[in-house]
Amino acid sequence: MAGEDAVKPKAPSKPRIDAIDGCRFALVLPIVIAHFARFSTDNKRLLKILTQENVLVGGFFVISGYVAAYTATKLGERAADERKLARPELFFWQKVM
Repeated sequence: MAGEDAVKPKAPSKPRIDAIDGCRFALVLPIVIAHFARFSTDNKRLLKILTQENVLVGGFFVISGYVAAYTATKLGERAADERKLARPELFFWQKVM
C-alpha cells in the first residue's frame, strides 16, 4: 500500500489554446501559397496580390511570440518557470524536437 501513498496529484497544466493554432495556420497558409505562386504564374496582377505576405508574416511572429511566452511561464503567475531558465538549451531543444 506504500505505492498508493506515494502517488502525487498531478499539477494543473496549461490548457491548449486551439484558436491560437487556428490563427497561426490561417496566417501561414497564404504565405505558403504565395511562395509557390511566384513559380507558377507570370500574371503581374495576381503576383502583386499574392506576394504581399509581409503583413501576414508579422502577424505570425506576434502570435508565435505569445505562444513562446505562454509556454515559458507558470500557470496563474507572472513569473518564468525556474526549471526552464536553469537550462535554456534543453528547453529549446525540447520545443524544436
